[in-house]
Amino acid sequence: MLLPLHRLFWGSPERVRDEKGFTLIELIVVTFLIGIMLSISIPSLRNTFFTDPLKASTRKIIGLVTGVRELAARSQQPYLLHISQMENRIWYEKEVEGEKKQENDTLQPEELLLSEAVKITEVSVSDSDGSSQDHIVIWVSKQGFISEMIIRIEDNDGNHLNVRFYTFLDPAIVSDQVVPF
Repeated sequence: MLLPLHRLFWGSPERVRDEKGFTLIELIVVTFLIGIMLSISIPSLRNTFFTDPLKASTRKIIGLVTGVRELAARSQQPYLLHISQMENRIWYEKEVEGEKKQENDTLQPEELLLSEAVKITEVSVSDSDGSSQDHIVIWVSKQGFISEMIIRIEDNDGNHLNVRFYTFLDPAIVSDQVVPF
């Protein structure tokens, strides 16, 4: 006895009506709608994350400090990390021992000038060396070690972030609360 084609593939009509589940067409439509929603929402979320000046400045500060630590360890040369609250910038240069810098020195210090929307409001160093409040100098050893420090930055809306650097650990901790040393 030969069965009709629709019964061979789909079974009896009673069985199709009793089964619970989604059809292939429904699954394709839902997947298509989810794809459209993701393609619209992800770029806007990405732009929000990357254009936030406070977070972008935090990433730049972490990158600069981590970079100078790696540079000091790689070149086995101590560096000085300068942080100026008044100028709203951070820069570094090689430490020159015992001799004055020459005027024709071709190496220019690398610097990070923060945007006008963000300002450095406070810098706390665990072993403060008597630097002025406006201009703080952090010594970076030739192994890449620095004094433990917290850099507090704030945007024009009053939001703030604290970037904490540890002496021996490379990663920085970002928080919106200050934890004392």
